[in-house]
Amino acid sequence: MSSRSSKAALKLSASDKGYSVMTSSLVTILYNLLVLGYILQLENKKCGCISDWRHDFIKYYSIALIIWGIITITLDLGTSKDQFVILLKNILMFAALINIWCLYTYVGDLDKTKCMCAIDKQKNMHYFLYIWRYVLVGVLMLSLVAVILGTLNTM
Repeated sequence: MSSRSSKAALKLSASDKGYSVMTSSLVTILYNLLVLGYILQLENKKCGCISDWRHDFIKYYSIALIIWGIITITLDLGTSKDQFVILLKNILMFAALINIWCLYTYVGDLDKTKCMCAIDKQKNMHYFLYIWRYVLVGVLMLSLVAVILGTLNTM
């Protein structure tokens, strides 16, 4: 492979990575807008559903990810090597674990208590989140197994 074609391949690779980051950010924004809408509907005064710290955490975490997604797209931070950006990504990743637990237990509790605002008024979104919580936990478990196997292979 010539030097010119390898440079072209690197440029293509970088542009593909940028496209992937932008697509990921757009999906994150859309998903969190849907979750935020779902959570805000449960704040209706007539609702009376469970509204504890998990509700607030999911709401504020969704808002943070929407803002982060917009900033990432606008300032092209997806591939940034800046230490502050990396710190923010790590904080958001840690908060993601808390968010998965909150979403898993909160949506389950809404289902157990038969919260009509969630089950009847937002039937499709509630069903999606009810199933999605199992997908998230499954992906988390598979990731954990992959990390453990990767660590064992390097020894």
